[in-house]
Amino acid sequence: IGVHAMTALTPPPSSRALRVLLAVAIPAAAAREEAPPGMVHITGAQFVMGAEPDAQKLRDDLEQQGVEVQEFWLDATAVTNEAFRGFRKATGYKTEAEKFGWSFVLEMQATDEAKARTNATVKEAPHWLAVPGAWWRYPQGPGSGIADRLDYPVVHISFNDAKEYCKWAGKRLPTETEWESAARRPYASLTSSQKAYPWGDERPSNDSEWRLNLWQGAFPHSDAALDGYAGLAPARAYQPSKVGLYNMLGNVWEWTGTWYAKSSGQRVLRGGSYVDSPDGSHNHMVTCATRMGNTEDSSGDNMGFRCAKAVEGAPKLSPRGYQYSQVKKKRPPPGVGDPLKDGGKAAQELVQAIAAKEGAEGLQKYMDRMGMGADVMMAGDAQKKTEERKRRMMEQAEAAAKAAADAHSFDDLRDEDIDKTEL
Repeated sequence: IGVHAMTALTPPPSSRALRVLLAVAIPAAAAREEAPPGMVHITGAQFVMGAEPDAQKLRDDLEQQGVEVQEFWLDATAVTNEAFRGFRKATGYKTEAEKFGWSFVLEMQATDEAKARTNATVKEAPHWLAVPGAWWRYPQGPGSGIADRLDYPVVHISFNDAKEYCKWAGKRLPTETEWESAARRPYASLTSSQKAYPWGDERPSNDSEWRLNLWQGAFPHSDAALDGYAGLAPARAYQPSKVGLYNMLGNVWEWTGTWYAKSSGQRVLRGGSYVDSPDGSHNHMVTCATRMGNTEDSSGDNMGFRCAKAVEGAPKLSPRGYQYSQVKKKRPPPGVGDPLKDGGKAAQELVQAIAAKEGAEGLQKYMDRMGMGADVMMAGDAQKKTEERKRRMMEQAEAAAKAAADAHSFDDLRDEDIDKTEL
């Protein structure tokens, strides 16, 4: 997606005068409106949006621009399993993962029954399993549940699912500009220096306090859980930001209403998730600027959302959001740029050279550093893994059958009023 250089906000004089007049004559509309339950008031502001100047630039990063947001309400947390369950009970809505019959689960988080059911993986990221029967009620696949996770973010939610929930709740998804404005509070400003995190500039590490849920260890095989959680964390884990928002970074990616690129059919997600890292050593480096795009029907065990809402009685202004370039970039011919990403003979030679010099571990580090999301595995290890999976499938056939029957039950929720015939 194309980007612009940073520009200062210079609204027309009439627009500027109107804003000043309104600011003097009319107090914040939110001061006259009772806060919606579970939502935080985000004041209108002008601020610098985009990746920090000294940050490692990644493919999805935005160049800095001066932008503006009008005041709005934002959920203090990502939408939880309990809240989404209420939506399901009220409407009978079925998510796209339910309709498709499967969703993505990180292999390390998947149940044994889930692993026994599938050999389908992402070609360049085999640690992601396409698990039949994985959806929000069974976040780690058949055999899992949410009875003890009602306060966790709901996952396996597509953009379309999130939009339907917001509509039912009388809310909407935040724009990308709104989301970043909220994440950067209280440091969102045009004049002061930009901060990488809601708490300031201190990068998460073992030498500091963990304030968010990321991956620590050798991804994707070992999560040391030094932040207190292996996999997802509760929606209110860790201390909130100074404006009262929980887990804007890490834990789950959050859908926004903004197009990543209309030509791609993708929407923007923000914030990173539990599989990402503080330094970009694997997957995404998580800061207030972290973003990616995905198709509207995509879902996985690290994808959720939170809702926004307009402030009633707020002046009808048109604040300037981020100005995205609509110019399509031409794809360079093979062999131009990074040979490993471009493919062909040069890629094979580079892989062989790195593997010969540094081994599988060195090759994995290189591919992670380049943001390729690929999992390096030697042929012998791959064969052993295949044999182990076949053995596990045979041993767990009975358990998988039981899980299939359980997938049609709501018994673990102990809700007498839920319609158990809906599945």
